Amino acid sequence: MSGRFAHRPKIGRRRRAAVVCACLCGAAAASAQSRDTRVGMDAYNRGDVATAYRLLTQEAGAGDPEAQVNLGYLYARGQGVAANQATALHLYELSAAQGDSEAMNALGYKYQYGTGVAPDIASAVRWYCKGVEAGNARAMNNLAILLATGAGVPRDLDQARDLWRQSAAFGHTSAMSNLAFSYLAGTSAGQGRTEALAWMIRAAEGGQPRAQAFLRANGFSRPLPPAVDQATRMIPSVRGADGHARVCGDFLS
Repeated sequence: MSGRFAHRPKIGRRRRAAVVCACLCGAAAASAQSRDTRVGMDAYNRGDVATAYRLLTQEAGAGDPEAQVNLGYLYARGQGVAANQATALHLYELSAAQGDSEAMNALGYKYQYGTGVAPDIASAVRWYCKGVEAGNARAMNNLAILLATGAGVPRDLDQARDLWRQSAAFGHTSAMSNLAFSYLAGTSAGQGRTEALAWMIRAAEGGQPRAQAFLRANGFSRPLPPAVDQATRMIPSVRGADGHARVCGDFLS
């Protein structure tokens, strides 16, 4: 997610310490996402970071795992609060311990890129695999990218495409465009290109910026919705879903 939001609430040191303690000091686990967590996430997606920070802090302190991971994003990016990678990591860990798949993906990303931790691709893959098994579309997309490039895992484009399809089934438009580009690479005609264009159009119609830019550059003239990068949004975790990847057997056994 980007750092495009500028306004931040002013929070004194004493209050900030109390806020962090409330989130990190063993609050009882919530059984489901609270209404205020969803309101806070929606506020963030509208650009109202102050409201998002207030509500996510409140609900993270009450033990809501979805509030914890999304509050972790605010600390990781320094949005609404001073950036603190250690706090973000701990919030992700608290959320993942309650089974939140978005937190599993967030941990994978943190270890892959070494934000606040030493880069550890094996830990990144393990957390992505946990997220995949819990049905997280972002984890599916991120693990697919590693498989497509051979980063930390043996390169396996067929398995990457399978993961992108799983992610696309949850509406993840970046997975759709990644799948499309994987077919376009080295393909000039035939079924591969036909399928690639179908996925590209589907991604563009969902607002995926890269897919929209590709289609416009290639003469696509039909109306498209405003671009929306899902990576910049807070998206509710899917509950009761699952996914699969062969490579995960080696990391979760």
